[in-house]
Amino acid sequence: MATLNHRFTTGPISVSEGSNNVRVLALNNGQKTHRVRVIIYDLDPVPKTVLLDETFTIAPKTQNDIEFITNFNYYEVQVQTDSPMVYFWIGGRAGNENLPGNVFLHKDLIKI
Repeated sequence: MATLNHRFTTGPISVSEGSNNVRVLALNNGQKTHRVRVIIYDLDPVPKTVLLDETFTIAPKTQNDIEFITNFNYYEVQVQTDSPMVYFWIGGRAGNENLPGNVFLHKDLIKI
């Protein structure tokens, strides 16, 4: 299996008022199936705690997403993949509405 050596983080995020879920969308622009790992941390306790750690495969030219119900004030999302052809969108949302300041395009993510 290929290693998940393409790793990104949002850095710390302060939850916007009304936020009740976080959505992580992975888009595979490649010609092969790739693996993705999503980790969501609660940053309120010290040290930070893992709330979600899920790995899945994504078929060529498709997308897959995870939605997580929030009950925290500060969080971080880390995403990992085995290919530079997989792009991410991460958003804190109120229902189906994206919240300003809580949306990260792939280009906004920090490489780790």
